[in-house]
Amino acid sequence: MATTAVQPIVFIVPGQAQPVGATRGAAPAPLPAGLLHGVLKQSVRVGAQRGAGDEVRVSAVPGEDVVVLHIAGGPALTLHPETARDLMLAQQGAIKRSRGRGGADQPEPNEVRVPAQLQWRGLEQAAATRGATRGFLGDVLLSAIEVVTGVSKSGAADFVVKKAVERVDGQVSAGLYALVPESLPPLKGTGTPLAQLPATPDGGPLLVFIHGTFSTTSGSFGKLWSLHPQHVRSLFTKYAGRVYGLDHPTLGVSPIENALALARACPKGARLHLVTHSRGGLVAEVLARVCANPKLTSEDAAFFKAAEYKAQREALKSLFDEVKARGIKIERVVRVACPARGTLLASKRLDAYLSVFKWTLELAAIPVAPVLVEFLGEVAQRRADPEKIPGLAAQIPDSPLIRWLHAVDEAIPGELRVVAGDIEGDSVTSWLKTLLADAFYWTDNDLVVQTRSMYGGAPRAAGATFVLDQGGKVSHFNYFTNERTAEAIVNAVTQDSPAGFRVIGPLSWSGESATGVRGRMRGGDTPASDRPAVFVLPGILGSHLKVGGKRIWLGWRLINGLKRLDYTPGKPDGVEPDGPIGSSYEDISEYLAKTHEVIEFAFDWRKPIEEEARR
Repeated sequence: MATTAVQPIVFIVPGQAQPVGATRGAAPAPLPAGLLHGVLKQSVRVGAQRGAGDEVRVSAVPGEDVVVLHIAGGPALTLHPETARDLMLAQQGAIKRSRGRGGADQPEPNEVRVPAQLQWRGLEQAAATRGATRGFLGDVLLSAIEVVTGVSKSGAADFVVKKAVERVDGQVSAGLYALVPESLPPLKGTGTPLAQLPATPDGGPLLVFIHGTFSTTSGSFGKLWSLHPQHVRSLFTKYAGRVYGLDHPTLGVSPIENALALARACPKGARLHLVTHSRGGLVAEVLARVCANPKLTSEDAAFFKAAEYKAQREALKSLFDEVKARGIKIERVVRVACPARGTLLASKRLDAYLSVFKWTLELAAIPVAPVLVEFLGEVAQRRADPEKIPGLAAQIPDSPLIRWLHAVDEAIPGELRVVAGDIEGDSVTSWLKTLLADAFYWTDNDLVVQTRSMYGGAPRAAGATFVLDQGGKVSHFNYFTNERTAEAIVNAVTQDSPAGFRVIGPLSWSGESATGVRGRMRGGDTPASDRPAVFVLPGILGSHLKVGGKRIWLGWRLINGLKRLDYTPGKPDGVEPDGPIGSSYEDISEYLAKTHEVIEFAFDWRKPIEEEARR
């Protein structure tokens, strides 16, 4: 049976074609964006169109070629041809597919015009409300477009990507390493991982650094050592030299498996203080969640019951067993730029995300590992699905891990200090932030993680506070470089009441606000007695329900727990209303609170409506 040939995507580019070394005796043109393999097929310098002849047709075959878009003053985006096409259509406001007869979606066009000036349509209002002052829609220029073929070796897509994942994870020799205050070189090849952390004679806490995705202990935290040695010395003094780094794979395994590796290396009765960056915060959250009550329930296991989560399910069971046997305690977590509620950025346009990820490393003067560039090439050529990469899949907002981490009824022991960031800057920065989030969904981020996601996790009995850094110098890899955040991080580790940290507000905790402090608005300075009252009555199923102070609706602990919602007329069951469901009613209540005294009347929607009306 004949197979249908893949249709190339043609980009119509204003500008001039550049030589690519195809003439006899000419050396091959250098590859763009640091790509390690492949052949440059076409290159166009983008410019203002002066005549009909100033258009070049650039052809890219999905599955064979990658498209490299060079943003003036910004990154080189290494993209799958379909991603590049969709991006160009979005710049023209044509991101919704047209419909044919019968309402069926029409295929995307195989030809698309490339604008020299890039802009997101429909975001003028968003720009104004976010305080953008100049050039948000008009100053981002495309300087060149190139097509490279043969970036990836031939083979089945899943197999090739799996091998690329193994090479990225091979940057580390996994384990816990003792750190020294003088320097923080790559740990692989320079040190020996400890099979077991030594017990502390005085019972003092141990400090462990946990790095982020694609990185290593040296890669994530090295700038703190090289640029702020005085802060590092204070850490080693505070912890009497008991400072360690967890080098671990971040793609091929989930944060649960990373947390298990840490737990297995801890002595009995270990008291841990953790400093984390990015995905490392999820490792800390997993361990803190298990240490709070080391007893695996059927409700916990239900989150990972699907066959594809077998490894995570088994690792979680082992983690509960290890923590229970060792009596580990998580007393303090300093979490820097953690995707605690997941991040949309990696789940939508993985090739674009990785391109900007690479650029942020370069901006922070952190060496880009060749294996990361190679992985980017594989993703761009094959449009790899992040859900098939365990370490990335765990960071998608609706992943079982993220849902499980927030399925808590009560605060867990310990303190949480969050360091969050939102990059603000020129037009290129604004354009990239929108690219990574969504063409029609503006959200604050540090170019890798959404700011509003950084505040989540299990509530802490000893309190949860934050510092938010905003500005042009903020990016995902600059927290340990910039003096303000470096000092805040070290103070959060070493001090009981670090200056500048504020309590995380409820809307930020729930992932609805990027400010950190935002809570429900109240009615200005006017006393409640002088404002008219308004009752907010939720609809059917619109009220939370609780039993004995623990929420059973609407919450993730409803899984396998529908029987707790059974209702027998005349039989007390301890179920009580617990407020309106916030995602449905918070906005209207907040708006009404400006002028009225808002009285929210949640009710038990299982009961006859007449009975609740009498109440």
